[in-house]
Amino acid sequence: MRIARIDLEEFRCYRRASIAMPPAGLRIFGHNASGKTSLLEAVYLLATMRSPRASLEREMINWESAAEFALPPYARVRAVVVDDGGEHELEVVLAVDESRPQGNVVRKRVKVDGRARRALDVVGTLKVVLFAPEDLSLVLGSPGGRRRYLDISISQIDRTYLQALSHYGRVVEQRNSLLKELARHARAESAAIDEQLAFWDGEAISRGSYLVAARLRYLSQLERRATQDFDALARTDAVLELRYAGSITLPVALLERVLGASLADAQALVARAFEHELRQLRGDELRRGVTLAGPHRDDVRFVLGGRDLASYGSRGQQRLAVVATKLAEQQEVVEASGERPVLLLDDVLSELDPEHQERLLAALGDAQCQLVVTATDRALIDRPVLEGLPLVEARSGELVPAR
Repeated sequence: MRIARIDLEEFRCYRRASIAMPPAGLRIFGHNASGKTSLLEAVYLLATMRSPRASLEREMINWESAAEFALPPYARVRAVVVDDGGEHELEVVLAVDESRPQGNVVRKRVKVDGRARRALDVVGTLKVVLFAPEDLSLVLGSPGGRRRYLDISISQIDRTYLQALSHYGRVVEQRNSLLKELARHARAESAAIDEQLAFWDGEAISRGSYLVAARLRYLSQLERRATQDFDALARTDAVLELRYAGSITLPVALLERVLGASLADAQALVARAFEHELRQLRGDELRRGVTLAGPHRDDVRFVLGGRDLASYGSRGQQRLAVVATKLAEQQEVVEASGERPVLLLDDVLSELDPEHQERLLAALGDAQCQLVVTATDRALIDRPVLEGLPLVEARSGELVPAR
């Protein structure tokens, strides 16, 4: 899988740009705010329907967009994607809804080959793996960030997962509203409470058990590969582990059955444990008015040599663990889909010493994927291992051939 061309219109610092992508990829260097990261962000948006860095979609729209025409600000990203099935054109248009207060509400329109599609149905049409300096938050950041990483990674190779995730989020909101309402009627009979919660319990268990089962199976595979990649990068005796910290109690024997079963059987095993957990937590949930168990409360722990990596690891070990995890993610995409994702390397080399730069680049070369690599320092990407990639310079929203 590769990108043949990407067109940007009013996307961040790009007013108009049409960029041909060679099959092997590109090397891009330039000062900060010259457009390097924005190009990678646009590719990531087409793949996942979300930005890896913007808290609001309005941030991706050029602030001067459409001002001369007195129209609402907008941005358009379009790409021609080539895979084993031929060529496809993906397009995402972001438009500010000026009827809404503060002008921060953005409508998103998505097309595939000229036909309107739901964003939910397009995720995974283009598959990418992004390496960025901010990825260190996978180890040091919040559980929510780690859940998002898992959700995006799995959604690119499992469309059912994304649909279950979307539905589960709505279910938890409705269930929490009902729990708050029931908390205000403390004298209600237990049977009446159970009857009112039964539907939302069933929906949460059905969707949530799929999410947990899929995460556990995916993380087991990801850990196996990440452990190997970390060993190759760090060359240390300390073993990297990725542990799923779930809110649903799964004894070791049951967890082994989940990992060894088909996805459908794994979901059924998790569903029974989830149902039991909700029964045990009923009183606490009614007092607090929130759903206390489920995939929305789970986490992933990075462990090195038996110790929590966030608390006891060096910054170098933490960064190599993230790089190893992303290398493993790339391999998982190939294993699950048979397609090689586009690899996006955003100024990551500057975060590594020369020895680990060489090891990472060697691993990426072995992946045989289209690679787009950026750096502020040209010397970081001006090296023999990358000489097959054309070199361009980013200048305020334009890419020009390097001299």
